[in-house]
Amino acid sequence: MDHSRILRATNVVLLLTGYQMHWFEKKTQRFRLSLPGVVFIFVLGCIYAACFAQHFDSSSSLLKVLRDVSPFLFGLTRMQLLLGAKVLAYAVYCTVKSVGAVNSLVESLTSRDSGLKKDEVIAYVLLGSTFAILFGFVLYISFEMKFELPPLQDAMVGMALFLPHLILAGSMRLFIVLAWLSRGQLKQLKKNAEEELSAHLSKDEDNIASTSFTISTKSSSVESLENLKRKLEVLGTNFGCFTQSLQHSLIFLFALNGNCLLGGIYSLTYYWNTWHVIFEERKRRIFYAANASIYACIASDYVCLMWVLFTMEKERLNFIKCLDYFLAQRSSLAKKMRPLTKDIKSVLKRTFYFKFHSLIRFDLCYVVLMVSAQLLIISLVVIFHYLNDEILLLREELDSKNEE
Repeated sequence: MDHSRILRATNVVLLLTGYQMHWFEKKTQRFRLSLPGVVFIFVLGCIYAACFAQHFDSSSSLLKVLRDVSPFLFGLTRMQLLLGAKVLAYAVYCTVKSVGAVNSLVESLTSRDSGLKKDEVIAYVLLGSTFAILFGFVLYISFEMKFELPPLQDAMVGMALFLPHLILAGSMRLFIVLAWLSRGQLKQLKKNAEEELSAHLSKDEDNIASTSFTISTKSSSVESLENLKRKLEVLGTNFGCFTQSLQHSLIFLFALNGNCLLGGIYSLTYYWNTWHVIFEERKRRIFYAANASIYACIASDYVCLMWVLFTMEKERLNFIKCLDYFLAQRSSLAKKMRPLTKDIKSVLKRTFYFKFHSLIRFDLCYVVLMVSAQLLIISLVVIFHYLNDEILLLREELDSKNEE
C-alpha cells in the first residue's frame, strides 16, 4: 500500500470539494498552502455568497411555494442555510488550523511498497463511496429531467443549502482515510513486535546459539522493542492531536446531517399523506430519488466512519492480545523484554483513547449512540408535528359540521 498515492488522491478530492487549500508534496510528504487552492476557495466563496443571497429574494417562486406548503419545512431550510454559512466560515479556518496536526500524523506513517494492495483499494472505496452514490442519484434525476437544467434561481437556492454540506463532508473523508492509514501502521507495528518476540522465543527455547550471540540478540531485540514503543507513542499522540483538530468539524457535520435527515423524513411523511396529489408521475420519481439520496449519502458516511473505527479498535485489541500471549510465556521471555512488552501494552491502552474535549469518547459505541439519538429525536419531532396537524384538521372538520 502506497501512502503517497492515497494521500494525493485524498488531496485532489478535498481540493475539488473546497475543503482544503493545501497541496500534498510527495517529496516532503507534507501539505502546504497553495495559491491555486486559495484562489479556488475564494471563487467558491463568491459563488456561495450569490447563492446565499437568493434565499432572501422575494421573487423566488420555489421559496414561496415552500413557505405556503409547509412553514415548518421552510424553517428547517432557513436553519440549514444559516448553519451552513457558519460551517463554511469555520471550514476555511479549520483546514488551516488542522494542517499541522495532519502533517505530524503523516510523518508517523511509513510508506509501503508501491504495488496496489487490498488495503489501498479499500482506502479509495472509503474516499469515494459517498461521491459515487451521489453521482448515481444525480445521473438518475438528470435522466428523469431529460437532462434539462432547472431554473437558475432554483438551482442557486439548492446550491446554497448543498455546498456547505459538501465542503464540510471533506472533514469526515480526511478523518476516515487517515484513520485507515493509521490502522495499517498499527497493524505493521503489531507484526514487527510479533516477529521480534517470536524470534527471541524460538532462539531461547532451541538453545542453538552461543552465549555471546544470545546476549547480542537480546540487546538488539530490546532496542527494536524500544524503537517500536516510541513509534507507537508518536502514532497514538499524533492521531489524537489530529482527531482533536477535527472534532468541531465532525460535530458540525453531525448537526447538518441531523437537520437534513429531519427535513427529508418530514417531507417524505407528508408526501405520502397529502403532497403526492400535487406531483405528476415523473416529478414523483424525482422527489423519491432526491429524498432517498439524503439517506443514502449520510448512511454511506456513517457506515464508512463506523467501519474504520471498528477496524482500528479491532487492530488495537489484537495487538494487546498478541502482547498478552507473549507475557504469558514467563519462562521464555527475558526479564529485560517483559517490562518493555508491558510498556507497549500500556501505550496501546492509554494513548489510543480518543475523547472530544476530554469528555466524550470518540469510538464506534459513541457514533452508534449519537446516530441512534439523532434518529430518535427526529422521529419524535416528525410524529409530534404530524399528530398536531391531524388534530387541527380534525378540529376543523368538527367545527364545519357543527356550523352545518
